Amino acid sequence: MGLIPEKRRVMLILVLTFILFLGYSLFEEKGFIRLNRMNVERDNLLQRVHTLKEENARLAEKIRLLGEDPETLEALGRVELGLVKPGETIFILPEDPGQGP
Repeated sequence: MGLIPEKRRVMLILVLTFILFLGYSLFEEKGFIRLNRMNVERDNLLQRVHTLKEENARLAEKIRLLGEDPETLEALGRVELGLVKPGETIFILPEDPGQGP
């Protein structure tokens, strides 16, 4: 009969040790929860890097076109700066067709 309580005691010590180890590995400074948060943050940063690379490529293409294609430069000047060619007349129309003079 002395062996059964001894086995229980050993088993209880092992179970408690496992629970403490599990709790420590989950919640300590470098535990699973922190690791999971860091993985989520890494994924978000990788997505941001991908988005910025796409934007960078788009802007590089726009710069290339502005330097090489006179039509692109002309269109940009017309749209963003309101530039016109000599002899052109600009008609400014109301945005709402119902608004007339």
